[in-house]
Amino acid sequence: MFEESLDQLLGDQADPVAAGWRLRELAESAIDHGPTLLAELAANAEIIGKSDAAIVGGILRVLHTVMLQAGQETIASLNIDEIEVIEKTLPVGTPNRYLLLHLLATIRSQLSLARLMGMLQLSPPEKWIEAAQVLSPLMQNDDWPTDAIYPELLGAIQHPSLASPILDLTNYLFRKQRVAVHPATDRIETLNLLLGEISGRLARFEEDPHTFGDDVDTVQNRLGEAVALAVSLCDTVGMLGQESSIGKLHQALDLKHRRVQCEAAGALARLGDSDGKARLIELTKDPTARLRAIHYADELGLGNRVEEQYRSDTSTAESELSLWLSQPQQMGVPPTSVEVVDTKRMLWPSFTDPVDIHLVRFEYNFGERIYSNVGMTGPVTFAMSADVADFAMADIYAIYAGWHAEHPEIFTVAAEHLNEVQIRFMNAFQKHLEQTGYESLKPALLGFFLEEKAGVFMAMRDNKPCAVVTDGLETIDYPVGGRLRPITPGDLFNLYKGRKMLRTFNPTSVDETS
Repeated sequence: MFEESLDQLLGDQADPVAAGWRLRELAESAIDHGPTLLAELAANAEIIGKSDAAIVGGILRVLHTVMLQAGQETIASLNIDEIEVIEKTLPVGTPNRYLLLHLLATIRSQLSLARLMGMLQLSPPEKWIEAAQVLSPLMQNDDWPTDAIYPELLGAIQHPSLASPILDLTNYLFRKQRVAVHPATDRIETLNLLLGEISGRLARFEEDPHTFGDDVDTVQNRLGEAVALAVSLCDTVGMLGQESSIGKLHQALDLKHRRVQCEAAGALARLGDSDGKARLIELTKDPTARLRAIHYADELGLGNRVEEQYRSDTSTAESELSLWLSQPQQMGVPPTSVEVVDTKRMLWPSFTDPVDIHLVRFEYNFGERIYSNVGMTGPVTFAMSADVADFAMADIYAIYAGWHAEHPEIFTVAAEHLNEVQIRFMNAFQKHLEQTGYESLKPALLGFFLEEKAGVFMAMRDNKPCAVVTDGLETIDYPVGGRLRPITPGDLFNLYKGRKMLRTFNPTSVDETS
């Protein structure tokens, strides 16, 4: 069924330039035929090993995506031997290998988990976040045999990428009472030693970030892995409850990283340590640590020591955005300051009932340079890359509403991909803008908003560069010159559709913010 596509993608004669659209073809034809694609890949195992690693990684992504779309019943029926055959023949450096391991974990049978354990021991994922995804199905479902992975899984804790996800899974099983005794009980000495080592590494990093590498990606990957392991270790030794862990937990408590501090304080408080209890309550004042610190305080019977102001909706909103910004895939560090600047209760895309939307201004003070913007929390936590800090409040709500809206009939087509009919629409919009004073128009996007269409352009108006969108009746433009993070054509279409949606569903609320 996929012979022609695989012939074009596999082998040393495959064209990397044409691989992109060939993979798109494969993805479209593989819908509802994932098991057949798996079988044909296994039949071509020998040639897979001689293929371009990047192309093979793309094929694995296609296979994984169509299998998830097919659902659990289809995944559970997959041939485990075929998955193993493919995995063993992957060329060196193949990206997305971990997706095959994720499929084995998702099958969740005694046999699939046994094969998974073997693969993890011999060749673990390179990144801890990939390892976490591999094991995630075991934390999302309770229908699998725990004896299929224990005690073998703990033997893989020696691999840096696996250590944190393994401990998290082990702690989850103990909390859920799926195991009577914590599987790591007899490893407390090793865990204490490991906690001391990782705390020492993080302390050295705080003094000199170059100890983790010389480029940003390497440093972020190693820092993320180290923090994840420190957090998991604190949680584990706190749960095991041995006094021998107190010294190492204090070492972690002295680190600057708020998440590690919070986990160490929570573990110490669980062990009855007075310093740990005091630090836990102190951390409720810090937006980045607040939510977790309050959770631990309540769990440990210390909730009456938390000031009520830190339980308010405003404080929670500030904490949610601060946490989001602190994630490695975002800014990676907490903001210098956060403050809710506006709140509205309104109807929002994808929600049938009104929800509270909080706009949160945040700032990073880097000494000579300050970075600030306004993000949102409520139905989702997010911050635009474009600078929206000087937008009217109504437009900040609108641009986030437009960004969050999802519907099959709401989409954009880039100017270079327009067909003849779509080009005629853009020409009409361009003529309209020229007649209203815009110059040097460059088509960017044609936007479809249900039954309406709008053209987005880059242009000049009054000798100033701007982005402009029009549907022939309503026109919106925003300046882009002299800005470090100017609005993009996609952002402007989000603003356009967001204004329309909020005007329709919340006319009073939106008018009040103008």
